[in-house]
Amino acid sequence: MNLGLFYQTGYRYVAAYHALNQFRKIYPNAPVAMYEDNTYVMYPIALKFNCKYARTDKQGYNDPNSGRPAYNLETILSWFDRVYEACTTTLATCEYVMNFEDDVWIKRAIKYKPQYDLSGIGGISLNDSIYEYFSVSIRGVYGCGGSVFNRLKYIEAYHKLKNVDWEYIKLLDSKPLEWTDSALTFMFLNAGFTVGFWEDAQQYRNSKALRLDDRSGWDGSISDLELEQGDVSVIHCWKPYYYPTDEEILIVDEELNSIKNNFNVN
Repeated sequence: MNLGLFYQTGYRYVAAYHALNQFRKIYPNAPVAMYEDNTYVMYPIALKFNCKYARTDKQGYNDPNSGRPAYNLETILSWFDRVYEACTTTLATCEYVMNFEDDVWIKRAIKYKPQYDLSGIGGISLNDSIYEYFSVSIRGVYGCGGSVFNRLKYIEAYHKLKNVDWEYIKLLDSKPLEWTDSALTFMFLNAGFTVGFWEDAQQYRNSKALRLDDRSGWDGSISDLELEQGDVSVIHCWKPYYYPTDEEILIVDEELNSIKNNFNVN
């Protein structure tokens, strides 16, 4: 599958490092468009993993760095703009684009080609009024981290956003104006494109872990990941490195400092 990544990232640089390191083991040459709001925290990581880097002057939700890039209509539309820019430049040769995030883990090469224009895991639904507005039977949100979409369909859907009555949509459900997964799902529905479940992706599950920072039953091995995730390529909401150990931080810091010195990055 001809795949590229759109990667909006932020201050969780240890998680970003490990997510891209894992991705590059499997897709060493796939194009990656990395965007960061208002800081240069991720620039050395972009250099390390051969990503096309772009810094915006927007302020992210997690002050002072972006972790959640959208939380109102202005920031959602700015996020759409970034994806469009990536789809028409860095990712212009790709058939499919993945909405990559710090908590996305690629276990293996993709086996199952997406069946829909936007394919994902089917998260928390929008209000029924949104689906009724589009006269669709589908329920769920399919644009979360690890979802994939047809690049050309995204470009077409992007241009159709100019006709959206956002004030009316907000009355139906505010989530498409606040969350990128809901916004991406809304965007494809608005264009009349298909959205649905992707059998090669799964939400992370660990019955032994009581909290996101609990690594009980997790050792990072493939065998461990197979236990509850099943035979899938993409895992979303996989957050062990959101809570790195002191040793993990030190190892990444040392490598990034070396990159900064080699490339004269401040």
